[in-house]
Amino acid sequence: MLTLNLVSTEQKKETKLRHIYGLIKTANLTLMIMVIVAAVILLAAKIVLQAKFNDVVEQTTLVTKTNQGYNNKVREINSQLNFVEKIQNDFIAWSDLLKNLTETVPGDVKFYYVKMNSQDQTVKIKGRAGLRSGLLSFKDKMEAAPYFKNIEFPIKNILEKENVDFEISAQLNLPKR
Repeated sequence: MLTLNLVSTEQKKETKLRHIYGLIKTANLTLMIMVIVAAVILLAAKIVLQAKFNDVVEQTTLVTKTNQGYNNKVREINSQLNFVEKIQNDFIAWSDLLKNLTETVPGDVKFYYVKMNSQDQTVKIKGRAGLRSGLLSFKDKMEAAPYFKNIEFPIKNILEKENVDFEISAQLNLPKR
């Protein structure tokens, strides 16, 4: 058997290039179709996921809105409790202190000025004593009382024997709560 090749080399090259071009064109078309199908699938998935996301956000927003009222009430109650706690921590039993002070005062000693300062923890007392001995007795009782410390008793308080005007300052020794 004898083979005759009547096609020129240029035509052979052209035929070969056309064949390669056809294969590349088919491959590109197939690739484009696959990309378009994948894009459609991804777009559909995005739409479904967005719808689900919107549903979840709507549900959690409803939960948050209903719980927001409770959260605000809890915050308000906590604020009130903290305020009450602060008041209770700062409370000083002035009645006990005044009761103990009046129990230490002899009959001939009268006060006309009593100032108690809770921030500085001080007390300042001004008054008049009938006799010096009553004033000294009051000073001794104050020193023995647990509520007072660092009592300042100026010397001028005892210069007179009768009708003694006096001034006493002291630090308060209040119990800690």
